Amino acid sequence: MTRRISRREFLVVSGATVATGLAAACGPSEPDVPADAAPADAPAADEPAMPMGKYREAPELSEMVQAGLLPPVDERLPADPWVLPVLREIGKYGGELSSIVADPTANLFEISNARGAAAAGRSYDLGSIIPIAVESFSVNDDSTVLSVSLRAGQKWSDGTPFTTEHVSFWYEDILLNEELTPVVNKKLAPGGETLKLEVEDDFNFKLVFAVPYPVIIDILPSLSLWAPKHYLSQWHPSYNENADAKANEENFDAWYEAFQYHADAGETQQDVDLPVLGPWVFEKQDTQGNTTYVRNPYYWAVDAEGNQLPYVDRLQKLVVENREVLTAKILAGEGTHHSWFLSLADFPLYKQNEASANFTARLHPDLRASEMGLAFNYTHTDPVLRELFNDVRWRQALSHALDRNEINELRFAGRGVPRNPIMHPGPLFWQEGLDQMYTAYDVELANSLLDQAGLTAWDSDNKFRLRPDGEPLALTMEVDAGRADLSETGNLIKAYWAAVGVNINVKGQDQQFYMQRMRANEHDIGVWAIGGSSEPYSRQNEPIRYRPPWHWSSTPLGGPLWRQWLDTDGAEGMEPPDIIKELWETTVQWQAEPFGTDRYKELGLKMLQINAENVWLIGTVGLVPRASIIRNTVRNAPDSDNILSIEYGMWTHFQQEQWWIDS
Repeated sequence: MTRRISRREFLVVSGATVATGLAAACGPSEPDVPADAAPADAPAADEPAMPMGKYREAPELSEMVQAGLLPPVDERLPADPWVLPVLREIGKYGGELSSIVADPTANLFEISNARGAAAAGRSYDLGSIIPIAVESFSVNDDSTVLSVSLRAGQKWSDGTPFTTEHVSFWYEDILLNEELTPVVNKKLAPGGETLKLEVEDDFNFKLVFAVPYPVIIDILPSLSLWAPKHYLSQWHPSYNENADAKANEENFDAWYEAFQYHADAGETQQDVDLPVLGPWVFEKQDTQGNTTYVRNPYYWAVDAEGNQLPYVDRLQKLVVENREVLTAKILAGEGTHHSWFLSLADFPLYKQNEASANFTARLHPDLRASEMGLAFNYTHTDPVLRELFNDVRWRQALSHALDRNEINELRFAGRGVPRNPIMHPGPLFWQEGLDQMYTAYDVELANSLLDQAGLTAWDSDNKFRLRPDGEPLALTMEVDAGRADLSETGNLIKAYWAAVGVNINVKGQDQQFYMQRMRANEHDIGVWAIGGSSEPYSRQNEPIRYRPPWHWSSTPLGGPLWRQWLDTDGAEGMEPPDIIKELWETTVQWQAEPFGTDRYKELGLKMLQINAENVWLIGTVGLVPRASIIRNTVRNAPDSDNILSIEYGMWTHFQQEQWWIDS
């Protein structure tokens, strides 16, 4: 069963309402409480009575207040906390959220997504970008100044007031410090010039850009423009003349190594004392990597009835030996929610275990353009292969040689869409058919195109084609050895291409080694799952799937030396052809254009058309639904209608501080 998907099915506004609805988005007022909102249960008789005040808190925090370990909740919250509209119902306090991973260093989105506190984020319906850790933001008419207001009375997790002092510390002592920031992220240097910070008072500041920068609104969900100065300054020489000695005492070679260690609030965090702004704070980690995060008593958000969030006491990242153990534990009902490490192929198995494990397995819309995509190395060191890979007839031929319908049936139970990885049918500039160019399975056409590309000679067995120089045409498709799905699809591709005389070997490699080979320009074919292709992701980050190297520079699938040349204005790398230069300039202009303008749509369509016509990135099957498993006791969690996709940061916008456990 192979299906096509319409634009209407995947119409997701990627920040579209920001340009027209910024005033509303940037200054949300306290929502009305729905008439049918269920009240939070009163504490049981054996629970301590909560102190009277404007806001309410978790029983465990109330106990700490009564013991003199915490100030009352009204003093811990800002004057105007962030008020979250009711998702489905007002929750109850207690319990934990947990998920499982087979690699202690891997990013477990189920947990990490719950902990962040960026300046802004997507609304629950994905329709707009709203303030999160700040009270409001706005841009001036020419998009050269972003004005930001913090919440008066907002605090770090240790109770220290959160003010522009911490913004200045981030800017002056981290961003502008060459030892901590050797290269400024391009997001923070539009026009090639690092943004400027202007602090007005304790709660208001401005970011000033050298050029109009309307995309700053799209980028805000990925930015935290502050750091806890009161804590981290002890490892910084601008505040501690003995910072190097202090670092040496902790077995670091230099102050900046110690600083980075203590500043790490991500998946590899080790410092339990680091103050944060998110709803849960790091508590402990054992030798296996099992990690616990506990409620932030100073979290600055409440529900519509004035209950301080989060509802859930703690988060647990659970680490197991391998994927087999992970699957077994999930099927036994361990963990509260899962998706990132689930397999669509195992979805029938998940459904079979729903009743016994007390969970519900769902399929969610996902915007990933292709579950597996590939690019040839267009800057290959072998001049014969380099010329071949840059012949569009070669790429068209090998795209036509793929039986995507069979891949869809064998790998994805017919639930995906055979396509090339040209975004998703949602953007304002989408044009039907772009993702279907050169995707028809046609062996005769593929053979004809290969002949036209000069590959008319075959080996003595008449099995494989020879290169234009008469040598055997044999290529290696390297894949991440940890991704069995990529190897399996790769072997299907091997058979399809063998049918038109192209010989490839599929070779599993350690991911880090494979990435090093790509960066060194030593690979033939770059392979990856093609996420990061959507309109919102391309705006918030960069259009990584629509210009060299068709991924991040750290994972250059095709033409790493082209990207070097483009990044260095020709000082390094290999000069690309004119069409690549035109494409690059198109993507740069598209990112700089305000969202939704006629010019924005014109540039966006051009960007997609150039990619579709030239087939630098070849896809297989995309828009495959994503599986999730959520324990039935978890309330306010997403259902099957909600998009669950890396394009929107997986669980990020699902407001996990409002999830609660029905015991």
